[in-house]
Amino acid sequence: MTKFFAVVVATIPEYYEYKKKHPEHDRDQLAWFNEQYEKGILICCGPFVPHDGTGLWIIKAENLEEAMKIVKTSPRVRDGMLAESARVVEWNVHLGKERLKE
Repeated sequence: MTKFFAVVVATIPEYYEYKKKHPEHDRDQLAWFNEQYEKGILICCGPFVPHDGTGLWIIKAENLEEAMKIVKTSPRVRDGMLAESARVVEWNVHLGKERLKE
């Protein structure tokens, strides 16, 4: 059974400096988002405001282990830009689940 997972993103303090030196990082991450969205894995994503390197991704997976595997394919993880405080947690949708196109 497919479940929803919230990826509560937090980047390392050096993230913005890294992005300046490696513009391909954001291009790669955007391509990853689009690929996961087209596969039906990524439901939505975006930064928190004000922009401070935090944000939220909502993904679909069978279990937490699969969700973690998906997240680990992200350029944010590959390039070491996610902070230890980033979290992947199962999200139990009570209202509006039908809008998420299961």
